[in-house]
Amino acid sequence: MSVLSCLRSWIFKQSDVTHSGLAMAGSLAAVPLLTKLGGSGLAAANLLSISTQLGSQVYVAFVGGPTMFVNMDKTAFGNIQARLFPKFGMVGLSTGIWTLASYHIAHTQPDICTWALLASLSVHILNAFLIFPKTTQFMFQLRQAEKTENTEAISQYRKKFGALHGISNLINFASMGANVFYLYILASRISGVW
Repeated sequence: MSVLSCLRSWIFKQSDVTHSGLAMAGSLAAVPLLTKLGGSGLAAANLLSISTQLGSQVYVAFVGGPTMFVNMDKTAFGNIQARLFPKFGMVGLSTGIWTLASYHIAHTQPDICTWALLASLSVHILNAFLIFPKTTQFMFQLRQAEKTENTEAISQYRKKFGALHGISNLINFASMGANVFYLYILASRISGVW
């Protein structure tokens, strides 16, 4: 078995939280490459990463999630969300790191844009490492309780799942708002030369 096959096998056996950590580490490791880009390249990297992040957020919140919710049974919907949301978190982590880093390289003094990007990235860190895993855990615990018809446990896990799911949705919208605000500030800065 080759080294690459062993590495691939090891990666596939890891948890979603480990995958998120690897995505974050890989993204951070790539940040020094951003310093090699010229002004146009750095701006392009920034716009590409923020656009990818906001596009992913809009698609998940307004297209993919609602479509699956309406057209899939509850168990299948939960199963696919449990697999997709960690990937969504990894995309948010990577694009958040690259957007913040590319902006900071070009603008070394923190300003309102820095704080908006940091807020957005913080949401993705919180979701990837805490909220998504706990929400998934409560969903599967709720399913187990439903199988045993333990009404007290069902009520407990339904409340925990619902609370974390709601928090995740709210902070995702806050992250989207921070991203739109950042893009508005950028647009106001370039509108005079557009």
